[in-house]
Formats: sequence, structure tokens, C-alpha cells
Amino acid sequence: MHLQKLDAIRGLAACYVVIYHIIAPLKGFPQIIKDVFFSFGQEAVILFFLLSGFVIAYSVYKKQNITFRDYFIKRFRRIYFPFICSLILSILIFAVQNKLFKEFTWGNLFGNLLMLHDFGAVKPGVWFHPFLSNYPLWSLPYEWWFYMLFFPCYKLLPKTPYRIYFILALSALAMINYMIIPNQIALWLSYFIIWWSGLEAATIWVSQKKYTWKNMSPIIFSLIFMTALITVPVLQSEKIQFGYYPFVILRHFAAALIAIILGLIWYRNKLKYFDNLLGIFTKIAPISYGIYIFHYPVLEQLNLHSVIPNLFLEYLIKLAFILGLSYWVEIKLQPLINQWLK
Repeated sequence: MHLQKLDAIRGLAACYVVIYHIIAPLKGFPQIIKDVFFSFGQEAVILFFLLSGFVIAYSVYKKQNITFRDYFIKRFRRIYFPFICSLILSILIFAVQNKLFKEFTWGNLFGNLLMLHDFGAVKPGVWFHPFLSNYPLWSLPYEWWFYMLFFPCYKLLPKTPYRIYFILALSALAMINYMIIPNQIALWLSYFIIWWSGLEAATIWVSQKKYTWKNMSPIIFSLIFMTALITVPVLQSEKIQFGYYPFVILRHFAAALIAIILGLIWYRNKLKYFDNLLGIFTKIAPISYGIYIFHYPVLEQLNLHSVIPNLFLEYLIKLAFILGLSYWVEIKLQPLINQWLK
């Protein structure tokens, strides 16, 4: 499997999240189309988790003797530089519109810088909200803490196909803890099994060069188990809300499970038509992270109605700005940061 195919999926997920945030607020857009095709922005983020675990395992496999210092610096500069750029972008947008002092708090800024935030509007136990309501930032702490958890787990756990069950036990206990006492740490640990599933998929590929139902069964079982576990509070809920706890967490784990199963089925059918359908999204992949963290403040919070009355033209200008900024940060500036911070 060439990593270009993973890049295509990453690019597709980023584009879908952007389209989701364009379509969702449009009042004249048919609601049934929104509900059927454009209600799964968070599921796209779950694909990022799976892909992230895969890529980390793949990169570490090629560098068996990597030290924690080298690993930490690479992850830090990759996550934090574009992230800090997104914080500056939000500050500028709110300042230009005279909203900064109304919305800004130092506590929230530091909570975000420490990667302690989450989408608190839809789940209990969250410590900090995404900075200046840039909601897509909710997923970054998950990525960051998955990175930090990975290194000790990778070094300490036995290198067998069954090590995933150690992670499953950790995530299951954390989920039970969250059901009883909602808290942020339990959330991160609960989702770790999703990220680790991507890691195990990479390990299977580099060691066996093929996927079968048998070698993927530990991953599938783990995700089925977690999906069943989170179904318990869903069934106990008096009112089920699609975008709120506990159903939103069920959506996330079900999305991971479905993605793995559909991916395996497609692989077993030799990934027919993959390049024709998704190949174009590889062009977006190098700037997908920037697109993901920059798009929301520009699309949803930057008000240009007074200077650009045409909505279509406004979106075109905003999309061009998002692509340009993402390219500048990820392609032009990120390599300079990488050279400086070693």
C-alpha cells in the first residue's frame, strides 16, 4: 500500500470538513441533503486519528532507534507551529471585528496552549473550550496526548499482534470511568484505542505486506467492544441527541469501526477505482492540517458581508485565503521551523 492512498484519504477528510462548515449554516440549502451528506464532520476527524496512528507507526518502524527527544521535537514542531498560527489568526479576526476583549480570556489561551481543551458544548467533563470558538481545534489535544502516550506504550508493550488488548483494556476502563465521573483525561484515554488501531494496521502492513480478516481481527474486535460499551449509556438516555454525549461518542467509535471494515473490504477488492475517485485529494494532503485549523475562523467568524455582498464571491475569496495561508504555513514556513528546532 502506497502512502499516497493515505494522503488521498487525509485530503478528502480535510475537504469534507470544510464543505461541512460551508453547507451547515446555509439557510436555503435543502435540509435533507444536509442531514444525509453533510452531517459527518466529526466522523471525518476520526479518520484523521486512524491515519495519524498509521503514519506514526510507519515512521517509527523505519527508525527503530529513535529517542524520545527526537520524537518529541518532531511531534511538537509539527503540531504546535501551525496551531499557534491558528491562534494568531483567530486573535486578528476577532480584533478587526472589535470582539476580542469580549471573548478573549488568558485562562482559555493557556488551556489551549497546554492542549487541555475539547468541544465542551457537546460532552461533559471538559476543562477548556477551543480558543475563540475555533471548534475544529477540539481534536488537537487528542492527537497530542496520543503522541505522548505512544512512546512509552511502544517501548514497554510486547511486539505481538495482541498488544492492542492492553490498549483496549486501558481505553475500556477509561470509558467506564468517564461514564461514572466525566473527566477530560478519561476521554483522551478512551479514544486512544482508535488511534492505536491505525498504528496496528501499519504494523500489520510493514510486517506482513497484506491485510486479511484474520490479521485485522484484533483491531475489529477492539472497536466492536468499545462501540458496544458506549452503547450502554446511549440506551439508558431518556433523549438521544445526534450531536451530544453519549450518542456523539457512539458515532465516533462506530465511524472508526466502519472505516476499518470498509477499508478492508475495499482492499480485498484490490482498491478498485480508488485512484480515479480519490486520487485528486493527494494534492490537498500536504496542506490538510492547515486547512483544518484555519478554515473555521475564516469561513464562520470573519464577516465580510459589508464589503462583499455576494455570498458566492465571499466564499471564493475566503477559500482562496485559506488555501494560500495553509500553503504558506505548511510548505514555506514549516520547513524553516524544522531546520531551526532540531
